[in-house]
Amino acid sequence: MVPVIDLLDTPGQSIEKLATACADWGFFHVANHGVDAQLIASLQAASRDFFSLPLRVKQTVSRTMDNPFGYYDRELTKNLRDRKEIFDYAPDEATPWPPSPPGFQTILENYALDCHRLALQLMALCCEGLGAERDTLDHHFQHGHSSFLRLNHYPLTDPLAGVDAPPAGPYGISQHSDAGAITVLLQDGLAALQVLKDGSWVGVTPVPDTLTVNIGDMLQVWSNDRYRAPLHRVRASSEVARYSAAYFCNPDYSTIVAPLSTTVSTTKAPHYQPISWAEFRRMRAMGDYGDYGEEIQISHFRVQRP
Repeated sequence: MVPVIDLLDTPGQSIEKLATACADWGFFHVANHGVDAQLIASLQAASRDFFSLPLRVKQTVSRTMDNPFGYYDRELTKNLRDRKEIFDYAPDEATPWPPSPPGFQTILENYALDCHRLALQLMALCCEGLGAERDTLDHHFQHGHSSFLRLNHYPLTDPLAGVDAPPAGPYGISQHSDAGAITVLLQDGLAALQVLKDGSWVGVTPVPDTLTVNIGDMLQVWSNDRYRAPLHRVRASSEVARYSAAYFCNPDYSTIVAPLSTTVSTTKAPHYQPISWAEFRRMRAMGDYGDYGEEIQISHFRVQRP
């Protein structure tokens, strides 16, 4: 079972449990996370209300190649179209806002702020688990970070059936790892998320009153492979429509990501060449928007040894 981390445990317990979860699973549930329950309920209601709008209304706030925020129903994962529709919001970016539901913008802004606070708290514990100071990575996320919030809707039927669009893949989201540092996921209580564990796909069953968190590619690089960015996927909906919300905590675009000094020694060389987050994110986003060949992966930056 995916571990549960209780943030009311002592710091020592939290650090140890979190480091083990990051190494063994790359996934964990967080209890006593501090994100307001009423705000969560408001976000879930706002998401349902938005996705229930007529398609022509949602498409008025569609994202473009020049502005990757807003509504979209043709995202690709591993070059396969996901069976879902999304709405992306990023702080300090030109997100196009729909005229309804009421309060939509404020709810998303407030929820993203709470998730960012939680992500930084978890990142601090991750750093301590690597033997580094808890604020080691803070400067990459406090000003000008590139994090964003995504609302997901997995309908029962393909939203683009009968439309000129790339063929849908078999999953709500095909297998992938997340590009950034940490992802904070709000599930809706319906089990559909799966993680690849020891060669088998295992369900990440929602736990009441928790948020689900997974490690991203950049934190795997910072940890020099001590933490893992897990491959995961989402099953397509077959009996009931599903909703989720994912906050992708990403660093500032000026960040160059390389293994932390505490993970490198005379007997433990760096596993990765330095990675420009801006370039890595740009290339990954191209693969999300259209089929431009193989998506960039951190494996492309792995140091080759004889």
